[in-house]
Amino acid sequence: MKQDHNNSAFAYSVGLLKMLLEMQLITKEEYKKIVRISAAHYDAEKICV
Repeated sequence: MKQDHNNSAFAYSVGLLKMLLEMQLITKEEYKKIVRISAAHYDAEKICV
């Protein structure tokens, strides 16, 4: 159950990051770095973004 919550939170955060990237408020490098940090925080095993 906790992993389901983490997966949902990770997917939501990646969605928000994609929106920021599309709005050009963050760079592609920043996007990639934050995704890696988020994946580690939420203990994501597979990252498909």
